[in-house]
Amino acid sequence: MSIKERLARIRLDPFPQVTHVFGEYLCKPRLVILTAILTKICLDRLYQYSAIVNPNGQLDAEGKPTLDILEYHHPSTADDIYNFLAGYGAKGREAYLSLLFYDNAFLLCRTLPLCLLTYMGFKRAPQYIRPGVWIHLLTTAWDLGENALLYIILKTYPRRLDFVAWLATGFIQGKWVLFWATIFIIFVSVGSAIYYTFHSMLADSVMVLQNDKKDKENARRHVDAVLKRQRALAAASASGKKKQS
Repeated sequence: MSIKERLARIRLDPFPQVTHVFGEYLCKPRLVILTAILTKICLDRLYQYSAIVNPNGQLDAEGKPTLDILEYHHPSTADDIYNFLAGYGAKGREAYLSLLFYDNAFLLCRTLPLCLLTYMGFKRAPQYIRPGVWIHLLTTAWDLGENALLYIILKTYPRRLDFVAWLATGFIQGKWVLFWATIFIIFVSVGSAIYYTFHSMLADSVMVLQNDKKDKENARRHVDAVLKRQRALAAASASGKKKQS
């Protein structure tokens, strides 16, 4: 068995049916546009509530607030989480609860556009390099789990739930691993879409040239056949006239 045949039998996507459902049935243009708009709205609300949670947070180059909250500081212990929450004050912790609501909406809304980008990017690619959309679904589920743990911690504050806080730190660390994996897949998806689209266009151009060449050869053969028949008719006519004379 050749290497190409072996590769053809490999399937990178462990859940191809899930990818097919998202790509063919859920990723409709209007729905994707709607979720993209909602994603932007939710992201704006996240920045607004982040400024309330941490008024002394870092600013970007334009002087606008950033998402300078505890999950972006990579806490590694339960004490780290509770120290951040204590510094936010009662108003900040209350705003954090609202922030988690919009973060959940943001996560759910962004999933569909990400799935569409991955599905369309690898649609023309062979199955042994198609990752599928499961990584985006896992990332969303993981982030929602992290938000659920933070919600429990906030609602029970100032009571300490060290195990839940420790678990939340693990979810936060894992969230960033999945985040960078998602970024990598999106970049590869764009590259794959460009490559295979160009490859398909090149193949179509070659096929058109081959068809044109075949058409020209057929036309030439047709002209040669017509000329041959005309010469045969002319020769036969000349031969008949000679016999008559």
